[in-house]
Amino acid sequence: MSDKKKNTGVETTTLTPVPMEQRKSWLDVAFIQAGIMICVPSLLLGGMLAGAMDLIPAIISGAVGYGIVIILFCLMGIMGSDLGVPTCMTSLGGFGRLGTRFLISTVIFASMIGWFAVQNTVCGEAFSHLLQESFGVTIPSSVSTIIWGIIMLVTAVYGINAMDKLNMIAVPCLFVMTIVGTILALRTYGTANLSVPVKEVTMSFADGVILTINFMAAGVLAASDITRYQRTRKDTILSSSLGVWPAGVLMVVLGAIMTKVANQYDITQVFVDVGLPILGMLVLIAATWTTNTSNAYSGGINAVMVLNLSDNKRSWATMISGALGTVLALMGLANSFEAFLNILGEIMLPMVGIIIADYWIIYKGDPKKFRFTEGFNWFGIISWAAGYAIIKLVNVGVPFAQGIIAAMIIYVILTKLLRKEEPTGRVEEIARKAS
Repeated sequence: MSDKKKNTGVETTTLTPVPMEQRKSWLDVAFIQAGIMICVPSLLLGGMLAGAMDLIPAIISGAVGYGIVIILFCLMGIMGSDLGVPTCMTSLGGFGRLGTRFLISTVIFASMIGWFAVQNTVCGEAFSHLLQESFGVTIPSSVSTIIWGIIMLVTAVYGINAMDKLNMIAVPCLFVMTIVGTILALRTYGTANLSVPVKEVTMSFADGVILTINFMAAGVLAASDITRYQRTRKDTILSSSLGVWPAGVLMVVLGAIMTKVANQYDITQVFVDVGLPILGMLVLIAATWTTNTSNAYSGGINAVMVLNLSDNKRSWATMISGALGTVLALMGLANSFEAFLNILGEIMLPMVGIIIADYWIIYKGDPKKFRFTEGFNWFGIISWAAGYAIIKLVNVGVPFAQGIIAAMIIYVILTKLLRKEEPTGRVEEIARKAS
């Protein structure tokens, strides 16, 4: 395996634990996490919040939402660094091997190709628009979508090392350019609209927090796909906290401000309006590239589990994920973006609760004790269904929190009271079969 890696440069570690010598510093992983967060849809989240409530509550609700996300992200991510494996392996305890294959990995795979489609659509349409408005060059958005989908897919096929190099260069540049873009927007449009209240408040503070958490549901569930490359729990906490939260909140702030002053969240269009179209194009490409690479990467990992492939087939599975995502982009999935986020959150967040409960409560956070069943763990599936039902049917309180907590409690009770014997499967065993 190591020889093949040296010859091709393509990552082949998928379901097998990542060797300690191949793991990365927390700063490397933090750059990857930040690169995932800096994207046009993250600005859109800020725009959606600012369009539904006044500026300060919008920003605070996004910051609080991301704060909750970080707690869940760290709990999920530490499992990956403890065991050295992605989410489709850390979820084996709560759902069993077949339950993970046909439920967890299928949902993550579907969500990641959905996110790939959303990002690809945004990039393709904006790229074509920029060319037309700024240079008079007409390229159909469908063609731009296909071209950039292929380019972003190549990085994902090569894997974590290519993502590391891309983000080390792109993320600092993106931080600077997005802040510069906001300053230019304030100078161009003025600051008067910042204090103007919305005509009608259509979203409560709690709803803003929930929308932010739903926005990150797929990222939280798939956290271990990236954090398996961390050496320690401390590294995972540092990379998750300093990679996700600052970048996420910055995007909410910038998206909200630009929506208020310029009536649009898209910073690339702001660059066009102030006479810097090439800079806008560079921001658009870099922001989408760093994010969509991760979507295809996680999609490929879970495709390996869903299709029961060997570890060295991840690159092919990633190509399939990207191709499907591009097809969905051409079919117009991005037009249902907010509904897509809510569906993801409702389905995924109870899964997060069960995976956390299994590892941190049943196995007390000890990777040496972690076990799973080869078939379906019906306790996990029943608990997930109950948590999902609560989110969908209970309209009082905070549905997502109630759904997560209910799923955790039901899973722990069922496992403690009804499990007759301890599962015997170990990560090392299924990993050896995968390779």
